[in-house]
Amino acid sequence: MHLQKLFLCLFLILLQSCVGSDTTFLPDTLDQAKKEGLLINIFEPSLRTVKINKTEYYLENAYTSFKFNSKNDLRINKNFFAFIIKLKNIKTGKQELSTEDFIDYPKYINFYSEQGGIHDSQLSITYDDISKRKNLDTITIGFNDFSGKETKIKFIKKK
Repeated sequence: MHLQKLFLCLFLILLQSCVGSDTTFLPDTLDQAKKEGLLINIFEPSLRTVKINKTEYYLENAYTSFKFNSKNDLRINKNFFAFIIKLKNIKTGKQELSTEDFIDYPKYINFYSEQGGIHDSQLSITYDDISKRKNLDTITIGFNDFSGKETKIKFIKKK
């Protein structure tokens, strides 16, 4: 029992040191990415609305972006970039996944990538291989409704 508590304390200390106050995050909006010079490209979805589980969403923005090295080091980290999708819940108007969809998102969202996930209420795929940035013209993501029917949306880079 004491060993478990010690392990938990050490884990929490390690976690806090890794996720300190100097951690940067992806831009919250397309406008923020533009304003801060982080925007790489804008993508257009093949469909604007999609059903995830039982909820309808509007695909507001899709873009690739860099992030800063840290909150205190505002140089752009060009060794990393992410594809970001902003969703809006059509029923509530909120720019986030519903709680039910958020908890079970791997059942309903197929990123076709091991690096896909949810970060700050937006869908994203992260890329550590910067060479992919120049050749990334189309990204496909599958969205499943409650019955398991998948709708594949293609995001095509605007020229």
